[in-house]
Amino acid sequence: MPLSVCQDAAVPGPPTALTRSLVDGPSVLSGLEWHESVSSTNALAAAAADRGVPEVHAVLADVQTAGRGRRGRRWEAPAGTSLLLSLVLRPRAAPDRRGLLPLVAGLATAEAVAPFCPGATTTVKWPNDVLVAGRKVAGVLGQAAGAAVVLGIGLNVDWRAVARPDALAGATSLAEEAGRPVDRWRVLAALVGVFGNRYSGWAEEPGAVLDAYRARCATIGAPVRVGRTGRAPLEGTATGVSADGTLTVRTAAGAAITVSAGDVEHVRSADAG
Repeated sequence: MPLSVCQDAAVPGPPTALTRSLVDGPSVLSGLEWHESVSSTNALAAAAADRGVPEVHAVLADVQTAGRGRRGRRWEAPAGTSLLLSLVLRPRAAPDRRGLLPLVAGLATAEAVAPFCPGATTTVKWPNDVLVAGRKVAGVLGQAAGAAVVLGIGLNVDWRAVARPDALAGATSLAEEAGRPVDRWRVLAALVGVFGNRYSGWAEEPGAVLDAYRARCATIGAPVRVGRTGRAPLEGTATGVSADGTLTVRTAAGAAITVSAGDVEHVRSADAG
């Protein structure tokens, strides 16, 4: 597998030995770019997809100036604190199965980071947030890029010295939960390895990957409030994740409603309508 690495930054990126082992070794990566500062790793990954890079091509950056989370929210993190990664995929599965890929990435991220926070429970929150001890540590954003798919992963590695705005007051980082420094390049190696296995599993047997997602999903069985654009919030209990990745919510009146997109908040039972 040819080496395809862009090191355009003064800030040190992944160690050369790690980069070569990921790109030339048995991992799923065909290429890796490292940038000191970009507008968005997803934007650069989409441009790379347009250039025809093979899967799985990775774009990493130390800082994003216009990173986005779900529903257009900004995703920002100070230099040196996070793992900001986007992957270019060219899945051969049917288009209707591609909607599961953000869930696959969320599951893989949760599984990869769990060993770095021993003793803490690591879960996924539908559709693709990762929680450690109930607090958000990572999020995934998927988007189409022509025939390709781009998956962006923003993971808080060490936010111990980061002042957070109110909107991020509930977020955490691996180092905070571990009570010690965490090497983000070790996290990268773990994430690439686990994602490769889960991506292959999704291509061969998506039901098994979904079963693993459901087993780690903190949303299933929880009272939830789902914000929906242009509609009243939906309140009830999340009862399951379907084969197409949608969430089923049962209201107090007994109606089962399928949710394909929306902001999900886990609420205390006494607060659920």
